[in-house]
Amino acid sequence: MPGYTITYFQVRGRCSAMRMLLADQGQTWKEEVVTMDEWSKGTLKKSCVFGQLPKFQDGDFVLVQSNAILRHLGRKHGLYGKDDKEAALIDMVNDGVEDLRMKYVMLIYKDYVSRPQQRTFYGAGDGIHGADEFAFF
Repeated sequence: MPGYTITYFQVRGRCSAMRMLLADQGQTWKEEVVTMDEWSKGTLKKSCVFGQLPKFQDGDFVLVQSNAILRHLGRKHGLYGKDDKEAALIDMVNDGVEDLRMKYVMLIYKDYVSRPQQRTFYGAGDGIHGADEFAFF
């Protein structure tokens, strides 16, 4: 049985990088997929320190916040640099990627509900389906 469990919605989103890291390292993990109905009940949300997913379990150790999870996995699997300077550079790149991600989110979602012409464009394929659903990115 895998020692890792990822609890998240049925999207790639904030868990893509941790899934790639685990796969790259030959690790197995369990996925607990959360539906919006389940999330809206509030029980799971209350169990998350900041009221957000993803939630990650490494045995009996539980983390939330995707970048904290990535740093944990990086340290655990020897991917966090050979010294403090390399670790700081890794943090810098990770934070830069986070800044870009936030710009991307704003580009896609800003005024999303009030721009139906863009909703139609972005709704093609398996991506965004509507204002009340999730995107794959």
